[in-house]
Amino acid sequence: MNRIREHGPFAILVGYAAGMPLLVSGSGLWFLADIIALFESAGHWATLLFTVITAGAMVLAFLPSIVMSALAGALFGIYGLIPAVASYLVACSVSFEVARRYLQPSVQAAVQRSPRARALQEKFQDATFKIIVFSRLSPAIPFAVMNILLGVSPLPRSTYLWGSFIGMLPRTAVAVATGAGAQAALVALSEGNLPRLDGSLDLALPLFAAIGTAGLVWFVGAAIWKALTQNPDT
Repeated sequence: MNRIREHGPFAILVGYAAGMPLLVSGSGLWFLADIIALFESAGHWATLLFTVITAGAMVLAFLPSIVMSALAGALFGIYGLIPAVASYLVACSVSFEVARRYLQPSVQAAVQRSPRARALQEKFQDATFKIIVFSRLSPAIPFAVMNILLGVSPLPRSTYLWGSFIGMLPRTAVAVATGAGAQAALVALSEGNLPRLDGSLDLALPLFAAIGTAGLVWFVGAAIWKALTQNPDT
């Protein structure tokens, strides 16, 4: 009973962060027409308003990061990369700090009680930066879930932010360029669909996704294998 009380909030939050983007993708994107109209009517405040609203939506797992990036390109053109990156990093930072402040103590206490969990965490730390970069490049783990998992770990904030920035930049740039280069992007987004990629961008996102997923599987798998083989009796 004590374990349920101790780990319940962490499990519930991870479940929420994993499931909410699916729910929003299936229904919430239908409201993007109103959101687009709001940004277009904001004038000079549009960029700041976009950053604040989309960062908050990503923290709450209401808006997939790839949709945010495409929307930034559709609204602001190629210069949408600036608010898109800002929104992404703000959402990363807020989620990380919440997880570290309210969830990390109980999670790390549980890790320290398990020799196997301690060994696994130590192996993950050997490849932490690579895991962060590939996880941001890959769509395999939802943005909000990864923020929580990294927030409860003992990794330094600087490593988390730099790894997140480097990993998210290629995919975000392609999504922004897609939104900027397609006049139909606003229509597609308002209807709850991702903009259609054109030309050389057709394969860019799938390629980044494949690279990120392969790298994530490789480094995470290697860490798990080392932890299991080096601690067989614990």
